[in-house]
This record gives sequence, structure tokens and C-alpha cells, in this order.
Amino acid sequence: MLGNTLTINDGSSRVLVKINQDNYSSEYLLRISTAEYRAKIRHSRTKATSLQPSYDRHNFEVVKTVFAAGDVAEYHQKFYFVMEQLASDDIVPLADAVADLAIASTNAFLVSLAGWES
Repeated sequence: MLGNTLTINDGSSRVLVKINQDNYSSEYLLRISTAEYRAKIRHSRTKATSLQPSYDRHNFEVVKTVFAAGDVAEYHQKFYFVMEQLASDDIVPLADAVADLAIASTNAFLVSLAGWES
């Protein structure tokens, strides 16, 4: 079970506190004078069909809302990922490899994505 706080670092350490937990989801929040950070964790299962089995689905999303200041309007930044696998499968090595790609490239991979490279 995840704890009552999540810490992310976007240049400064941000400690988000759990504000809600329902069945298979949680929500965390941090509000500072210039912005709000909101993280959501959701778990679900896809519906099995005659052609495809049911998959476990795990979603993690962080939204940063930067409040309006002077002539600059309020805006949002969002980052999320989804992991989907058979209940009996282990997706952690694949997810770890993708996270390592972003980290090992010193963010060059993320900068390239944001620059519309493919």
C-alpha cells in the first residue's frame, strides 16, 4: 500500500498529501502560493472478450496547475503513464526500462518528445 504522502521533485521537492481514497483509486494534493499539484492513482480491469483476456490496468497522473499571475493566464502541465498487463504477468521490468530510458538520456528523450520528434 502506498503511504499518505507522495514526493515528486520538479526542481524543488514537493510533498503531496493523500486527500481521498476510494476502492481502487487515490488522490494526492499540494497547494503552494503559485501552483497546485494533484496526483491520481487509478486501478481497473479491462473487459475480457472472446478474442482477448482481461488485463489489469494501472494509471498514475500528475497535474500541475500554475495560477494566473499578472498578464500570464492560469495554465496546466500534465504527465501520466499507464501500465497494462495480464494479472499473472510482471510488467515492472518493461516499465523500469522505459523510466531508465528517460533518466539515462539526461532528459534528452523527453526533450525530443516535447519537440515533436518521433
